[in-house]
Amino acid sequence: MSARIELNRVRIHTGSPDSTGCLAFVDGDLIGVLTYLEPDLHEEAGLARHWFLEVGFGRVGRGPKPPAFSTLDDARTWLAGHFEAPGPVLGAG
Repeated sequence: MSARIELNRVRIHTGSPDSTGCLAFVDGDLIGVLTYLEPDLHEEAGLARHWFLEVGFGRVGRGPKPPAFSTLDDARTWLAGHFEAPGPVLGAG
């Protein structure tokens, strides 16, 4: 069974037109912040209208950042993949 990822839309004060964002949660815990890439800034790079993981926490923050996601559903699927197998218990030992 995959994790239930909740995405809550927010405005992010980025200092640029990229101010639409989503906070990603699993079981009420914040696991990531996604930013929507506006066409005016990102069209030439081919990333316009994509979602970018600005920061990940816990399991999501480990390893390399993913490429930009074309949809929030793609982002949700990628995020959920980090919670399919049990991870290490921090502070144990």
